[in-house]
Amino acid sequence: MGRILFLTNIDRQYIMMDQARDYLEKEGRLPGGSQVLLLNDASNWGPDCPQMFSGSDLVLFSWMGTSHDTHFLKKATAFLREQGIIHTLLATDPDPEDTVHGVTPAEREIMRTYLLYSGMENYRNLWLWLACTYSNADLAYQKPQPLLWNGIFHPQADTPFTNGREHHRRYCRPDRPTIGILFPRDEWVWADLAYQTALVAEIERQGMNAMAVFSHWARNPEVNAPGVDDTVQAYFYVDGMPVIDVLLNTFKFSLTVGRPVDQEFLHRLDVPVLQAYGLLQPCQDWQDSIEGMTPMEVSCSISMPEFDGIIHGVPVAAKENLPDGTRRYLPIPDRLAAVVRKAGKWARLRRKANSEKKIAIIFHNYPATNSNIGSAQGMDSPASIRLLLQHMAARGYRVDHIPADSQTLMNELLAQATNDRRFLTDEQIENAPGKVSEVQYRQWFGELAAENQEQLRREWGAPPGDVFYYDGELLVPGMLNGNIFITVQPPRGFGEDPGKILHSPDCAPTHHYLAYYHWVRDIWQADAVVHVGTHGTLEWLPGKGMGLSRQCYPDLAIGDLPNVYPYLITIVGEGIQAKRRGAACLIGHLPPPMSHADIYEELAELEKLLDEYAHFKLNQPGNTEVVANLIREKVLAANLSEDLPEQPFDEYVQRLHAYVTDIKNMQIRVGLHVLGCPPQNDMLAEYLLALTRMDNGDIPSLPKTIAAVYGYDYYELIEQSGQLLPDGSKTCGALLDDIRDHCRQVVTLLAECDFSIAETERILNLPWAVQAQQPLREQLRQVTRYICEKLVPSVGQTDQEITNLLRALESRYIEPGPAGSPTSGMADILPTGRNFYGVDPRTLPSPAAWEIGKTLGDGVIERYIREEGRYPENIGMVIWCGANMRSHGQCIAEFLYLLGVKPVWQKGSLRVVDLEIIPAPELKRPRIDVMARISGLLRDAMPTAAAWMDKAVGLVAQLDESPEVNYVRKHVLNDAKQLAAEGVDSCQAWEQACYRVFGCPPGAYGAGVGHLLEEKNWETVDDLAKVYVRWGAHAYGSKVNGAFVPQLFSKRLGSLDVTVKNEDNREVHMLNSDDFNAYHGGMIAAVRSLKGEAPRSYCGDSSDRQHVALRSLAEEFKRLFRGEVMNPKYIEGMKQHGYKGAADLAGVVAHCYEWDATSDVMEDWMYDGLAQKYALDGEMRQWMQEVNPWALQRIADKLLEAEQRGLWQADNETKQELQRLYLAIEGELEERGDENLKEKCNETMYLVNR
Repeated sequence: MGRILFLTNIDRQYIMMDQARDYLEKEGRLPGGSQVLLLNDASNWGPDCPQMFSGSDLVLFSWMGTSHDTHFLKKATAFLREQGIIHTLLATDPDPEDTVHGVTPAEREIMRTYLLYSGMENYRNLWLWLACTYSNADLAYQKPQPLLWNGIFHPQADTPFTNGREHHRRYCRPDRPTIGILFPRDEWVWADLAYQTALVAEIERQGMNAMAVFSHWARNPEVNAPGVDDTVQAYFYVDGMPVIDVLLNTFKFSLTVGRPVDQEFLHRLDVPVLQAYGLLQPCQDWQDSIEGMTPMEVSCSISMPEFDGIIHGVPVAAKENLPDGTRRYLPIPDRLAAVVRKAGKWARLRRKANSEKKIAIIFHNYPATNSNIGSAQGMDSPASIRLLLQHMAARGYRVDHIPADSQTLMNELLAQATNDRRFLTDEQIENAPGKVSEVQYRQWFGELAAENQEQLRREWGAPPGDVFYYDGELLVPGMLNGNIFITVQPPRGFGEDPGKILHSPDCAPTHHYLAYYHWVRDIWQADAVVHVGTHGTLEWLPGKGMGLSRQCYPDLAIGDLPNVYPYLITIVGEGIQAKRRGAACLIGHLPPPMSHADIYEELAELEKLLDEYAHFKLNQPGNTEVVANLIREKVLAANLSEDLPEQPFDEYVQRLHAYVTDIKNMQIRVGLHVLGCPPQNDMLAEYLLALTRMDNGDIPSLPKTIAAVYGYDYYELIEQSGQLLPDGSKTCGALLDDIRDHCRQVVTLLAECDFSIAETERILNLPWAVQAQQPLREQLRQVTRYICEKLVPSVGQTDQEITNLLRALESRYIEPGPAGSPTSGMADILPTGRNFYGVDPRTLPSPAAWEIGKTLGDGVIERYIREEGRYPENIGMVIWCGANMRSHGQCIAEFLYLLGVKPVWQKGSLRVVDLEIIPAPELKRPRIDVMARISGLLRDAMPTAAAWMDKAVGLVAQLDESPEVNYVRKHVLNDAKQLAAEGVDSCQAWEQACYRVFGCPPGAYGAGVGHLLEEKNWETVDDLAKVYVRWGAHAYGSKVNGAFVPQLFSKRLGSLDVTVKNEDNREVHMLNSDDFNAYHGGMIAAVRSLKGEAPRSYCGDSSDRQHVALRSLAEEFKRLFRGEVMNPKYIEGMKQHGYKGAADLAGVVAHCYEWDATSDVMEDWMYDGLAQKYALDGEMRQWMQEVNPWALQRIADKLLEAEQRGLWQADNETKQELQRLYLAIEGELEERGDENLKEKCNETMYLVNR
């Protein structure tokens, strides 16, 4: 009698097939010898594996997913072919290369059918049929027996309902909300129904109807299996109308991506989809884990469902090992109840009249001063909320009045209590709309888990603490406008106790922070909250990375409140954080308006002189000296002499011209986006020009195409901008100006024709286009049609940002969509207004990202060799999640490439399944020792990426190569030897010496340096280094999970030759947020302190995938400073946005100072320029005093601090002017009482006719 070997990577199938085999053998119906084995993606082929297959009559692989390139399967199937052993592989994602030998198609179909029908009887009969078919046994068996593919489960019913009306009649009351539950058929088949039973009971206990529907995962006509979409249509509709208010989904992976379903079925159902997770681990493991979810759970329960537009819930069940040898889902009672409460809130939001809803609109406020209320990257948040109020009033919300404009809105808000306690008056405290009494807070505090109570007492004292505690009450700032509460998010807490910045990066939020959300949620009883813009602090509070427990602070704060969150579409990683840890329904919004920088003042005058020199050189070569001297004078006036030292003069002129042309053509921000407002007229033209600057997939770049029409490469024109064209008529730079004018001409002409596709042919008749060859004419057609067919309609749908926000507040389904940087060749992600998603972390880095990562890595090495004359031995990289979501893993690819390691991708899925050493002869350079400072978000959202980086270091360290070609091994050997000498076990010493991936403490986020600088709680760069080490010295890898190793981290920092941080877009840059400096600047400060000298620091720029660039930090900083910060085009654009524009300008000054503190990048002329343009210019000063005097005070304060710390050698007159300005503003603000502000508000408001 032969042997059947069944191998599967499906946990339940493994257990149940083994039980079926065991039962049959014990019954004597199946001869012994057959075996069931559980595999996974990490299963390795070892020397004992061939023995496993010997004597088998059949080897049957049953594989969830694709089989492509799985290491074990490749080796196993190759061995089986060689040995002639009958075998077949059944994968859920069919593969034309699936291995089969000796099994007919009909037999494969029978196997599939038994497994698809599922159930113990079918599994037993499969064993019997296999034995008869392949082992010549003479056994009785039954054909595959179909079971229900879908149905409605109710614990009180004996059998499932196959008629929705009947279930509705028996178990649903029409006056109650109905919560739909969608769960996998497999769980019904195997009676794994404990959590479904608990969900139904809890929904009914909370006064709602439950409809628990099971479904097969995908339509399969061969066995008459309906898909999930068919199931939804069959049971969640009556008479063509949905009968549920919310859908709780417990399916893993996506319901739509790669599934044979109607892709619009969730859109048609039009109810919020809340994702409730069934953990693949026991509850205690999850409870003990600070990560919360395993890498597999992140992929299947978090990342992939986001493609369906879900809103995240929390785990409702965990897989437990039961005494009978099975593994079943058992409910997690408190989390299950929390998900039901959240579903109930969303359901009531759907049913409640708008006029009765209470909505809290929360402005972010970092730093927590009056200068910066409404902090939101790229958005004019006050104007956006004023517009939202207008739309809400039109839709029936109780809005008592609409401010006349955004400035009036801010004046009203600033007349009330805010977070800025320097200016709080007794009257504002007395009239604050929200207060939590000590009794109320203590009662709520008493319901918290003991560990939360203990931590809060330890860090903030006995409840209610002293932060915002006045006369026995905790203050909730803001103002009521009808049923709308407009408020500011409370401070995180580091400003209340700056010592925590050094000692407690994972400190709990204050009592006041939690009381604030308690008041909004439980006392005022908001129906929903709107967090305004990118980004706040809620989603960054300590706790599990994903799959939050009741002890996690984001969960404690937001609780069951529906959270709608307009978010900049470019900042995908942080948006995903709000989605996963703040349960947010994201509403992606457009980036701020962009334009080419152009040139101004000295730079414009210099360009004119450079053009003159080129013409003189050709036509009057003897008269160039006069112009040359004028150029030298203008270079000094423009402070360019140190950046571009003079060489042989003709070469010097070329470099100057290229530098000016680069700045002139760089992309800068020229304003802020107002939520829901499609750009119009000139601004629409600017958007379209920005969106077509680069190739968008197969659609060619407009300026590059026009350059080609002239017979030139666009990039060569920039690099050779100072050279005359062959006919001597103009410089290459002047031709670039013509090309830009032609681009605008194209957009203007299309606009005049109302972007009619029929009129695009007119572009080909323009004088410059007539000369184009046929291939280029076709490219022009392509890009102009793209503008008309795709871009203009997509940009026109920007009003979805407001309409979908309002739909979310009415508990409707918000369509999912991709995120990224539309102006960096990703225009296809438009329109905005969708609930955006990230990427599958298993696919990072992608093959395309690998190529760009190699280019970036080569650029770093080549630049360092050019500057230092040798290879860099140690490189430190800052690696963020968002940039790698947008770029599909470019920084991860660069990390691997520097080590001399490359990814191995699975065919078809293109998931990374292994790593491969690049042989030294192929690499042709040493393996660089590279260290990563990853963000907490990358740690949580891309655990597989961090694991690959750690594995790559280990692989390289083990190579038998000389120290001259393997710096990793060289350093690991030395460090391991030193650790062993200090008494560390040799194995541990080796592992610790290999640590190269460092990050924040488990459950915490950030780099700390920004907080320290903002609180002015530092003296020297050594203080900044201490905080950087304290926050970042946590090692991550396959055998280490956040261990605090400050000595090892410090040693690595102290060895760095180079630091690197890459940017993949121009919509956000290093002067838009303090995070850039906290991570990269903090690393530089740490190296300066620990090594005693500054490293070489570089910024990779892959915003144009076809023209990847590398600049030094100083070059990048000055490029931004000249191109944007000091540019009148930028400043005037920001001045169109009143209070928020002033706040953002003050933020730029603060970030410049902060970068100088860490990295010594500001020169005196730069501070002088900031002082003159941002603070002392009469017109600017008057404007700021009118719209946001607190911002003007912040600017003066930062500049004076730079001078006091010796970063800026200001002349006495400038210093005294700034001091006078600061004191004048301070006096004015102290004199401004709330009555004054109220009077000003009352003058400019009007009441809504209700």
